[in-house]
Formats: sequence, structure tokens, C-alpha cells
Amino acid sequence: MGKKIENCDENSLNTDERILQAAIEIFALKGYDATSVDEIAKKANVSKPLIYYYFKSKKNILEKLIERYIKSYFPEKEDYIQEITSINKEDLYERLQERMDFFSKNDKALKVIAMELLKNNPESESIVGMINPLFDAAIPKIAEMGVDIDDRMDLVVSTFFFGTAPILMLFLYGDKFCEFYKIDREELDKRFFNVMKSIYIDFFVDQFEAQKK
Repeated sequence: MGKKIENCDENSLNTDERILQAAIEIFALKGYDATSVDEIAKKANVSKPLIYYYFKSKKNILEKLIERYIKSYFPEKEDYIQEITSINKEDLYERLQERMDFFSKNDKALKVIAMELLKNNPESESIVGMINPLFDAAIPKIAEMGVDIDDRMDLVVSTFFFGTAPILMLFLYGDKFCEFYKIDREELDKRFFNVMKSIYIDFFVDQFEAQKK
């Protein structure tokens, strides 16, 4: 490898994006392990060597997928954390809706990532580790608003398992759920949103208020 490929696709500025989108489609359908680079090349309508020109390996394609759809979301979350001055339900409802809209637009990518999380030895970087910097930013802000965080791990557990993980599961199993219960996806998303508001956000805000110094 290392040798530059001559006469790349004339639309080479978009070639890496086409490869990535093709990989997402197949990964979401078949899973990462069952997908071959040949299948990605065929779906993207490019040669196999061209894939290796843009990506070092199939694993590198997965890494770029995660970087594109997860890591790119975190700076916006960090900015929000720095700007908040109070915790209230209406604001968090709005943030949850924005979060679900973002995930909905990238549902296949999120499905791939959720599938990776379920593996014993995921190829991808741990999402748990990736979100850790958000807690580093959030805890001082929470303290500024008058709440003592006695146990950081309680915050990590509640945020990941009751906030992030349920949304990932929605995009992993949502279509099969709709098929089994004969409801459309819009109705499922609406019901999920209402449950998340009452079970997670309302509880979180009530706990926040109860723990103020």
C-alpha cells in the first residue's frame, strides 16, 4: 500500500463519503463482521484498491463512522454544558428532542454502533470511554448550580444506562418492535419520547432539586 493510486475517480472529493455511506448501509443490514470490503466496494461503485486508498482497513472505516456520527456530536454537548445556568424540565425536553432528531437522521450509523457495543470484543473504541469527557465538563457546572456530586459513578451510571443506552436500543430494535406490534415508527418514537420524559428527565430534575445544597 502507500503507493498513490493514479486516475482516481473524478468525483474523488466525495469518494470517501460514498464508501462510508455504502459501509453504513451494509453494516446495518448484515453486521460489521459479516461484511466484506468487496461488498462495500460494489455498493459504493468503486474499486477495492480505491477503498484502501481512503481507508487503511475495514476497521478504519468503522472508526471513521464512529468519529463522524458520535464524536462530532460531543463538542455541541460540551458547549451546551458550559452555557447552562439551571436545570429545568422544559429545557431538557427540548434537548432530548434535539438528541432524538440527530439520532433519527443517523439511525443506520447508530444501529451499527449499538451492534458493536453488544459484542464481547468490539472493534470500535468504547463509547463509554468516549463520553467520559462530558462528565468532566458537567460535574463542575452541576456544582456551580448548588448540587454536590458525592458519587461520580452514580451520575455516569444513570446518564449512560438510563439516557444514552435506551436511545441506542430504540434504533437497534425499533423496526423489529414496530413489525411485531404492528405500529408505525412515528408512533413508537412519540411513545418512547413521552416515556423518556417521565421516567428519565422528570426523575433527574426532581433528584437534582432535592440534592441542592
